Amino acid sequence: MKVLGKDIGTALDKRYAEVEHRVLTEALRGLVVEGFEGGSISNVDWQDSQIRILVHTGVPRHALAHVFGVALEHLRQRLDRFPDVVRPPVEDQPEGAEIVRQALRELVLAPEAELHLAPLNLDDRWEVEQRHQGMKDLLRDPPEDWNEPGVIGNDFMALQYARFAIQHPKDMWDGLRRTMEQRLPLACERGTAAVKVVRTYGWGGPGACLESLVGVRNELELQDVAAIEDRRTRELM
Repeated sequence: MKVLGKDIGTALDKRYAEVEHRVLTEALRGLVVEGFEGGSISNVDWQDSQIRILVHTGVPRHALAHVFGVALEHLRQRLDRFPDVVRPPVEDQPEGAEIVRQALRELVLAPEAELHLAPLNLDDRWEVEQRHQGMKDLLRDPPEDWNEPGVIGNDFMALQYARFAIQHPKDMWDGLRRTMEQRLPLACERGTAAVKVVRTYGWGGPGACLESLVGVRNELELQDVAAIEDRRTRELM
């Protein structure tokens, strides 16, 4: 199949057909794939008449299949009523709160998506390298308050530490981990606690993901910036 006019091979043909059929029969919408330019490499936009899978136009050809596959899996997660991280019913939100919610969401739902993509052996090197370089850039000169409790930057880096510890290739993570632990020890300490929570509950289905998200949110005391929605019951936790 083609994404953004580029051939990505056949590995995702069956998966796309399955998701497209579910979108038509369960969500009663059409499914389209479009290019965009933004701060992320992919996104899923639910509209009244259609669902748009958005893929960044700057993604190189060799990385398109995996980027598109991840977006497909996040769409499948919503169809399967996996939980979401949403803004809590608190009037005032600190700057950067949405970034923290996104980091919490990805900590649990990203490895669940990768679990389903693993049998397809898609090339994820470009994305791994992008995350690796992004973390190196953040660690080059982090703001001093990022290592202070109650600061949104500390929350974000704690979640990033946890995600890297769970997902990043060991040979690439070891050096970053040492640098991060040297420069942001409190964030790493909190991130280590988050890793323990996720490894306890895992991501093997909507229920496990819900337990992990709520557990990490509570462990890091993020109730003021993150509520967890159980899409199976519409309950806000």
